[in-house]
Amino acid sequence: MNYSSVRFYNGQQPVVYVNLKHRTKVRTYLNLFFRIRNVYDEPIVLKFSVLRMLFLAKWFKELDYLYFEKPFSKLEKLKTFSHSKKDDFVVNFGYKKVYTTDDYQENVLPYIMHPINYLQPEVQVLPKNIGIIMSGNFDKKIYDTKTIEDNFGLLNRWRIYQEVLKHDKLKLVSGDEVIKNLNSGIFNENLILMKWQSGAIPADKWRTYLSSAHFILCAPGMTMPMCHNLLEAMSVGVIPILNYSNWLNPSLKNDVNCLVYQEISDILPIIDKALSLPLEVKTEMANNALKYYKEYYENYSFNVNSELVVLNENINDLK
Repeated sequence: MNYSSVRFYNGQQPVVYVNLKHRTKVRTYLNLFFRIRNVYDEPIVLKFSVLRMLFLAKWFKELDYLYFEKPFSKLEKLKTFSHSKKDDFVVNFGYKKVYTTDDYQENVLPYIMHPINYLQPEVQVLPKNIGIIMSGNFDKKIYDTKTIEDNFGLLNRWRIYQEVLKHDKLKLVSGDEVIKNLNSGIFNENLILMKWQSGAIPADKWRTYLSSAHFILCAPGMTMPMCHNLLEAMSVGVIPILNYSNWLNPSLKNDVNCLVYQEISDILPIIDKALSLPLEVKTEMANNALKYYKEYYENYSFNVNSELVVLNENINDLK
């Protein structure tokens, strides 16, 4: 690990100060950093610890507004994010309040796409040339576990993947094959499955090529259902097919801005349904998905000093 980019704050201007528990995941920190930076121009200063430096050092190179607190320094704190009730934003990881109701919950920080999407220009949105896309890691050792089923009552990724393999409209492809054949028409009426192990589309070009799909078939992650590819898809007008619609805030609505499956027996029929929907229906649903993303996930204002619920991928925080 290269620590040469790690900085300690020596400035005089007010800062946004962040002091969270050590169990806070890197993606949780990044969620906060990107959302905070979208609202505040001030430097973001973290309470220093060796553990935080180990986890976050690489991001100091990418995020030039990020600093650690210099020991024994006095900071002028514009806003403070911590777990203390005396501070401006009292962070807690109680995301269960979101997935146990369909209604919009205030003071919940929207989850983010893959971090690279916040470090690059706007993506090009392509014409629709793919029926359904499914992409990701499908390693049995990682995803054939009881974590998702026992804690959240949902099918895990491995079981979903095994069922998808049975569909007669399935095409197994690499990222290079998608890019090469995108405009050929061979994917229009099919479900294409792109395993990372077979070669994925580069992350910085992923959303551009993803935008050419009508639907994305989503499966839960390893520890929690929510995955960043769902948000990446909706941000470019791709309709999700998923079994965790209640993990978004507010819940997605079946046949409005998503298609929902629950049981293993639902998977093949819902693929058939997505591939057979009229173009005008798919267009309306895609517009609804994009509108939902823009309203609830594109920005967050921090306009009230209060409790702030943040999704942290730690099983004890999620249950």
